[in-house]
Amino acid sequence: MSSKPIRSMAYLAGWTLFAVFFVSEDAGRLLYQGQAVQWHGYLVVWLTTAYAWAFLAPFVWWLAGRFPIARPAWWRSAGLHLVASFCFALIETVLFAGITPIFGLPWFPRNFAATFRAVVPIDFHLNVIIYWSIVGVQHGVSYYRKFVERERQSVQLELRATQLESQLTQAKLSELKMQLHPHFLFNTLNTIVVLVRQHRVEEADTMLTNLSELLRQTLAGWESQEVPLYREVELINLYLDIQRVRFQDRLIVEMNLLPVTLQALVPSLLLQPLVENAVRHGVSKSSAPVRIELKSTLKEKDSLLEIQVCDDGPGVSGAGVSRVGVSSPGVSGESSGNGVGLSNTRARLEQLYGKHQSLRLDGLASGGTMVTVVLPYRLTDRHTNDRHTDRRTNGRDTEEGSIDETAR
Repeated sequence: MSSKPIRSMAYLAGWTLFAVFFVSEDAGRLLYQGQAVQWHGYLVVWLTTAYAWAFLAPFVWWLAGRFPIARPAWWRSAGLHLVASFCFALIETVLFAGITPIFGLPWFPRNFAATFRAVVPIDFHLNVIIYWSIVGVQHGVSYYRKFVERERQSVQLELRATQLESQLTQAKLSELKMQLHPHFLFNTLNTIVVLVRQHRVEEADTMLTNLSELLRQTLAGWESQEVPLYREVELINLYLDIQRVRFQDRLIVEMNLLPVTLQALVPSLLLQPLVENAVRHGVSKSSAPVRIELKSTLKEKDSLLEIQVCDDGPGVSGAGVSRVGVSSPGVSGESSGNGVGLSNTRARLEQLYGKHQSLRLDGLASGGTMVTVVLPYRLTDRHTNDRHTDRRTNGRDTEEGSIDETAR
């Protein structure tokens, strides 16, 4: 059975219950008074009234929807419905007076005109109330439907806004990564050109080989905005292999990384610009050996990951100590803070973690600088990490959780 006949049957059943309700009211009153109940007569009267309104109600419903009582001209619609309620009350009386004489009830005359005159004073006010009840129900249903529709549209708009915000964030992060790649590539290729001009062909070839491997691994995770820290350590080791060819004994690297932090998620290409900055403005500006140290620890009850890149090079003149959570004016040699690598790192941290991150510069009293990055500590899949434990730092992870490496 289709839904339309079911709705029609339910509609008629509702009006039948309306009639039964008033029949029970009249019958209960008579029974309470000890009088006999003429069931046939009461059923005819109230079923006739109910089915007459079942016929008229759709027209009233349409009229209420066509002329809703709402601002700004609510009084016009209210006046129209007041007149309409009188008209429909009379129409229902006409229908009642035309049907009930057929059943020969003793309460009413057996002709239309006499029945109409007898019923008008009895049914008119009830019919007006029924009309306004239908109008009220229609307005309630209409307001509910509008409310549901507004809620649905609100949810859709909120979902759409969230999707657009996510897409915008993803686009910004991808744009920052695209800026970072040519920045790093340009610096490395420039170094290779210098080696070629100095006729250091074997060293230039080694750098190109390492650069190719570094780019291959970097592009393999291009779509990932976050990677495990051990993955970043692998990439930074490839980068340091490139720099060792250039600086030889002048570059000394130490890694002191807490083992549990190697499983933490960090922004991809986080370490490379920080280490590159230390190399450019620490190692390259000093004729003496310069030590670069990478450290990772947990703080704030293991809720935050802290990563530090320190160097004991010449340092940066005028570098101050930043407060935690407030970015410094610059980082190790980029005093304006507008260098592509480090400014992008700062922007990516803000895009990924909002206020729950910081990038801070400390000028060391003994010389050199220390860059500290703090971000939320979140773990990646442990099973995946276990498979990579042996190669996280290319065999340079010590039992104490530190990785000590000295460039030859």
